[in-house]
Amino acid sequence: MMRLSLAKYISKIPIDKKNHLILGFITGFPMVLLFGNIGGLIAILLYGLKEIVHDKIQGKGRCEFMDWWWNSIPIFQYLLIVNLTSCRGLFFTIFV
Repeated sequence: MMRLSLAKYISKIPIDKKNHLILGFITGFPMVLLFGNIGGLIAILLYGLKEIVHDKIQGKGRCEFMDWWWNSIPIFQYLLIVNLTSCRGLFFTIFV
């Protein structure tokens, strides 16, 4: 059985995708923090528009789904955390 460590997994991720992940963290956190779910949705849509307009239509890059995905991962994480903490409070209000 082949065992894959976290360090090996991270080292296999292309640098381009790591850059998209960092950009998602830097731009996504303020959007979700300031505007909540709507801010997260706007950020995800803007990342998709960037891929379509900048990369595909203008031809200034390669339009890749995975670029959008790596940008959006932090937003999905932030939205999950924000919404689960809201639900937890509601759960304890109702059942405890």
